[in-house]
Amino acid sequence: MTKKTSGVSPVSGATAVESLKRLLDYAIVEGTELQLPVFVLLLQMANLELAKSARRDLHPTVSPSLCDAEERVAP
Repeated sequence: MTKKTSGVSPVSGATAVESLKRLLDYAIVEGTELQLPVFVLLLQMANLELAKSARRDLHPTVSPSLCDAEERVAP
């Protein structure tokens, strides 16, 4: 019988984030070697979202907006 947990402890959450980051880094390297620029771009975007999510977890009172000027890319 398994017990379902509703929350993720900070230690296991941090470990999961680091594991996912390593997986993304590996996939980016492989995509670069296979010359798949769109794939690499999508993985880099996922990596940035992961970093933003981890940052939000560290500072839960700060919730960045999609319209936040600091997060926009210059045209």
